[in-house]
Amino acid sequence: MRLAELIDAVPPQRRDIRVERVVADSRLAGAGALFVARRGTAVDGHSFVAEAVRAGCAAVVGRDELPGGVTALLRERGVPYLRVGDPAQELGVLASRINGRPSRLLTVVGVTGTNGKTTVATLLHQLFSALGERSGLIATTGIRIAGERRPNDHTTPPAVELQRLLATMVRADCRYCFMEVTSHAIDQERIAGVDFDGGIFTTLDHDHLDYHGTIEAYAKVKRRFLTALPASAFALANADDSYGRSMVATTAAQVAFYGRAQEALLPWSLERGNEHGTHVRIGSRRVRTRLLGEHNASNLAAAVTAASLLGADLELVLRAAPCLRGAPGRMHRVAAGPVLGIVDYAHTPESLSRVLASVRSLRPGGRLIVVGGCGGDRDSSKRAAMGAAIATADTPVFTADNPRSEDPHAIVETMLSGLGPAERARVRVELDRRRAIQHAARVAKPGDVVLLVGKGHETSQEIAGTTHAWDEALELRRALQQPHGGATHTTPAGMSRPRR
Repeated sequence: MRLAELIDAVPPQRRDIRVERVVADSRLAGAGALFVARRGTAVDGHSFVAEAVRAGCAAVVGRDELPGGVTALLRERGVPYLRVGDPAQELGVLASRINGRPSRLLTVVGVTGTNGKTTVATLLHQLFSALGERSGLIATTGIRIAGERRPNDHTTPPAVELQRLLATMVRADCRYCFMEVTSHAIDQERIAGVDFDGGIFTTLDHDHLDYHGTIEAYAKVKRRFLTALPASAFALANADDSYGRSMVATTAAQVAFYGRAQEALLPWSLERGNEHGTHVRIGSRRVRTRLLGEHNASNLAAAVTAASLLGADLELVLRAAPCLRGAPGRMHRVAAGPVLGIVDYAHTPESLSRVLASVRSLRPGGRLIVVGGCGGDRDSSKRAAMGAAIATADTPVFTADNPRSEDPHAIVETMLSGLGPAERARVRVELDRRRAIQHAARVAKPGDVVLLVGKGHETSQEIAGTTHAWDEALELRRALQQPHGGATHTTPAGMSRPRR
């Protein structure tokens, strides 16, 4: 593609420069690359312009004035430096153009919010697949392109990778893409260049304040995504969330609500539920679903309402609902014998409270045993509230949950900090997560529920800089099959394994 087709204000003598790809990593800036120097959270791309030029890049986009030596190198190599107001935003736009503007060839729906994003996006993908439509999914739990599965390192991928994924979906004859849109992605302009046909807001809870600073700043970033939607799109918000109405107050998009409230397009209500599924009334129809928990009834209502806004036949959508499985690691029933075992990703105070309430209703006569912790190197201001939520269980067990570089003892102390002496006395602390799960299985009796929170679908545990393979569902299943367990010892990395 000619440089002039990608970006305006190209000097006449440089308009015909051929560009094959757009990159933001100077290590990828070889021949034919357009290098975009943007400021990231850790490094400033302007510091790597010289490296990109020496690697043979075709052109450079940035904002800042460059040092004299770098300017001389650009001139010597005949590489144009094109200055723009916001390189991060320009990166997404350029990546879209070099890939043929793929989002214009898809119906793209973004889901934002603290809790429920993954489930709503996954349910939409499953619904449209059940309706016979080829669609893509970009979610925390992975990427789906029609029938192909791929891992996902970022919930919302960086701009260049995101545009490539959308282009791959187009080549795979997908018509729809359902994707999670995180606050980090909005703030860092990862979604620049994506033409959204719809946006969904689920909930806002205390999370990511290590990045955003305040809940107000966090909400403002979420709102920015919905406000930017065009008039041709829809903006669907949760009327049951205190932030729901404000999120769509200034958008030009077609506004609709889901929730229990009468203003919802298809008001929902929970009729009954147990450990095998839930019966929900959505609009005038009663729907049976495999999904567990009241919060998942809300997520299902969001997906059904969004599908109707996309023009899907509501009768066919509701007929497909009983087949939906939800997202991996979200209210995942691992065992349904004498002891019910459930794994869930909940890692905010609100999501924990919702999951605990939902799980209690599954076996009302039994005890609730909860194993959970808080991640290291992340928002520490929510830890006391999360500890308080877990401590409402009949048997709370505090343990490690991806401590990363932090001391897990210190993390747990913060979780305990909001509890009184009597509450503290009820908490079992077992920092080795495998031992914590084995303890929960050992004390469980028929009719009880063992709930593991925080890890969900994740396949690793990071401790002191070392990543270990981890399967939460497998660990719980094994522990419940041998409820009295075996002696264990702890490896240097803090994991445990059976003695032989």
